[in-house]
Amino acid sequence: MISLGTYDPSVGKSGLAQYQARVQAMTGATVLAEWKSQLRDEGRWVDYKPVGAGEPMSVTELQQFLRGAGFLPFAAIDGICGYRTAAAIFLFQEYVRTVENKPEIGFPDGLCGKNTFGHVRRWQADTMRADWADFSSTRPSPEHARMTRLLDAAKLHYLQNPGATLGRVNAAAACDSLKVQDWDFNPAKVHLVGVRRRKSTGDSQSLDDPFKLLIGGSVFTFFGSTEPGGKAASEPRYPFLVPGQHRYRLGWHMQSNRDKIFRALKPAGNGVWVQRTAGMIPTDAELQGPLDGPNNSINVHWGGGGLGDNASWSHGCQVIAGRSYGNHRGEVIDCMPFAAPGYAGLGAKDAKGNVLNKGAYTVLENLIAALSGEILDDNIIRYTLLTESDLALDGEQLASQTVDLLDQMRQTRTA
Repeated sequence: MISLGTYDPSVGKSGLAQYQARVQAMTGATVLAEWKSQLRDEGRWVDYKPVGAGEPMSVTELQQFLRGAGFLPFAAIDGICGYRTAAAIFLFQEYVRTVENKPEIGFPDGLCGKNTFGHVRRWQADTMRADWADFSSTRPSPEHARMTRLLDAAKLHYLQNPGATLGRVNAAAACDSLKVQDWDFNPAKVHLVGVRRRKSTGDSQSLDDPFKLLIGGSVFTFFGSTEPGGKAASEPRYPFLVPGQHRYRLGWHMQSNRDKIFRALKPAGNGVWVQRTAGMIPTDAELQGPLDGPNNSINVHWGGGGLGDNASWSHGCQVIAGRSYGNHRGEVIDCMPFAAPGYAGLGAKDAKGNVLNKGAYTVLENLIAALSGEILDDNIIRYTLLTESDLALDGEQLASQTVDLLDQMRQTRTA
């Protein structure tokens, strides 16, 4: 089996050391001693291990297949099944399961064993490629093109009408929350767009905000919360991430806790601006108040128990639920059968031996890990937080279409 940590013997100790140093530099993985010799998988630490003599192909050969099939377009062919290669295996399994509608491959887990190898050989024999490989930054899907137009329209609007909050951001010191003039919507880069839906004083926070991932010319849809469902005991007020564009990168949530650490998007530098409110349902005045920060703990992470509609896992972070997602074809994909309800379930196996993961959030992080890299040496994800009213800025009725898909996703249940 080829899985995270497997490598070709030809890589050698120096090659492994170079890979480990590169991962630590890109993800900030430096706190725990385990980072010096291990990799972090779902709910567990794994060692590096040479590929077995009886495997049907080497790691290098598998990487070459994944690149040609559109699942690993930009990563180095280095003979190491690191995070990007394991992510590409996961995406291949999920593509076969859902797009090809072949559930016999099982649930995606990033472990390339006999069953997955059989589908690899089938794809090789028929010279198959993922249909999203037909799209790119210069040949985007219709939805990607529409989303880019919306983002460009939002930038023009807020350049002319920044309002109190973005006016303060424009005047503040530089951090990961960018001044409006620096918002960058280059379609060759990775963009995540969150949409904060309007709440009234009688509402409670729930996982009802849509998120759009724009990558490789395609768009994937997720749902969760852009608002805090609680606050840390040490904080007197609730932190709301300010609207606008922010610089993030793949990193680790709760890195200091060796038993609960998992992948997340983290501020790429010194942090982002937030505004503090007295309650979870803020007033307009509070959301135009002074900036607080920069805060480097406002991550974009998995909702854990958020398989339901509870946003309590968020202390200001942007939280994405594991229940379901909308794929690049606009189809709602159910992840409930293999989504863990919380930390304790990560990496556990169900009665059929399927490994539980973060569900839809694992899909999101693996899309970013495997498909990003069109702009060389740019590991930044540009996270743009909009408000619901912004969806009407391009005049293409994205608001109603997005909400309709969101409602379908939230209604997904295990059969």
